[in-house]
Parts: sequence; structure tokens; C-alpha cells
Amino acid sequence: MLKHQPWNNGTQEERDYEVEWNMWQRRQPPFHDLEVGTQVVLVSAGGPNAGKLTWQVEVVDVIKGRYETHDEAWRLIRPLGVPKAVFMNQDYTVNAAPAGWLLAWAYRPVRKIMQPRTAEHHIGRNGWGVTDAVQVGGGNAGDGQGRLPDPQLRRKVELAAMRKVREWLVDQGYGSRSIRDTSATCPYDYEVGPAHAPKLRVEVKGTLGGRGPVIVTAGEVLSARQGGVRTALAVVHDIELTLRVDGTWEATGGQVWVDEHWVPTDETLEPLQYRHQPDFGR
Repeated sequence: MLKHQPWNNGTQEERDYEVEWNMWQRRQPPFHDLEVGTQVVLVSAGGPNAGKLTWQVEVVDVIKGRYETHDEAWRLIRPLGVPKAVFMNQDYTVNAAPAGWLLAWAYRPVRKIMQPRTAEHHIGRNGWGVTDAVQVGGGNAGDGQGRLPDPQLRRKVELAAMRKVREWLVDQGYGSRSIRDTSATCPYDYEVGPAHAPKLRVEVKGTLGGRGPVIVTAGEVLSARQGGVRTALAVVHDIELTLRVDGTWEATGGQVWVDEHWVPTDETLEPLQYRHQPDFGR
């Protein structure tokens, strides 16, 4: 499910969940479907197809009921810990139907997404969208590697890129047994050929966006320049991440682009940060 970014009453430090509510004249989706355990993606404002998918959250409590006055609505939502003054003075409540149906829900954050919203992420006029899966990337994330804030999602993209590049190496005629995953111990991801005399090293980069800049480390640059073995840079772009209804993510797809003789020059590198050692002895 998709939901426009909720209000924040500044009491997050007092509890480990947030609360959101709707007040409708008629029971609108997802009134009948929202339940504990439901995965919801919060969406920032920005128009019909703009904004960002900001957070994946999980519903931990739900309250539904009929109210005849706003005071009755607050009594329904009260078990979730929302102060009466906050509820009654919130702009949404002030402008809500004087009588109708309350849908209130509490949630805890699961992970930060911060990826562009597209036309496929439809949200109705009531602020909700119901879907079996939410996709990000696959050509909808702009150009270049960017950066996913959640380490689990980054790892899924990296592994999807590694799989695609391994397939590419096999298609190039390299035997699967000659391809070694060195990503955990070396400043490159694959080494190909005999261990004592490798023929090729491969640095792999995965991105949800299209072709564009990628992030490389000082170690990766030094290895490509001075490692003594030909290095290839393999960029797997347009990978797609899909959030399933059970809260799990899957990374699929992607297109492989390869520079088979990668020797990065100063002109192609842009310094993003420096490590500075202050002179504490002064």
C-alpha cells in the first residue's frame, strides 16, 4: 500500500511508533483491508506523479469505527496515545467530515527508501493507493548510481549486479570455475583465470538508474591503475527493486555495460570527500 506522508506531532521520542488517521463519510479503501502487519510505503507530497517514496513502514495497530462527532472520533483513537488537543487541532481533523468513519493506524519504520515516485505509484484522492507490489528503479531512478540509504537494499542491488556480470563473463567464454568472487577480500569483485596468473579482474557497479556516474573507492582506482592485471569496469544499470506484500524486497533485471580495459584517469574522477588528519600536537 502507498500513503501520502503523515503528519508528525513531535512526540516520536515518547514512543516507538507513529500514528496516522483518516476520517471519511464513507468507508474507503483500505478501510476493510488495513490490518496489523500490513506493509505501507509513505510518499512525500509533490503532485500526481512527483515526490518520493520515503519510508517502508509496518502497521502495528489499527482502530476502525463509526463516529458521530469529532469528540467521539478522538475517543476511538485515544488508545493509540494521541493527545486530544493534538487530534482536535490538527488541520486534517478540523476540516474532516463532522460524522463518518475513522481509520486510525500506528506504524513502526522498517527502512528508508528515498527513491523517485512514478506514475505507476498511483494514489487516490483519499490519500491511499493499494497495490500488490511497489517497484523502484528499472529506468525510473534517473541517471547514475546514486545511493540507497538502506544497507540491505544496497546489498540486494550489489548482488543482482554481481549475478548479471557473472552471466556476462560466462557468455564471453570464461569457464564458471575460473571465475572467483573476490569482493570480500580484494578491491575488485571478480578475478578470472588461474589464481597464480589471473587474466582479468572485474569491478562491478550496480544502479537503479540509467547510465551515469558511479562511485569508486581509492583502492579500486589504485588496483585498476597499478594492479598488474587487466581490469574491467562492469556497470549494471536499470536494476529494479520490488517490494512484495510480505515486506520482502527483490532485485531483478539490469543491463550490463562493460569497459574491458578500465584505467581511470584523473579527468574521469571527481573527488567527493577527503580524509583529513588534524595536527592535534599544536
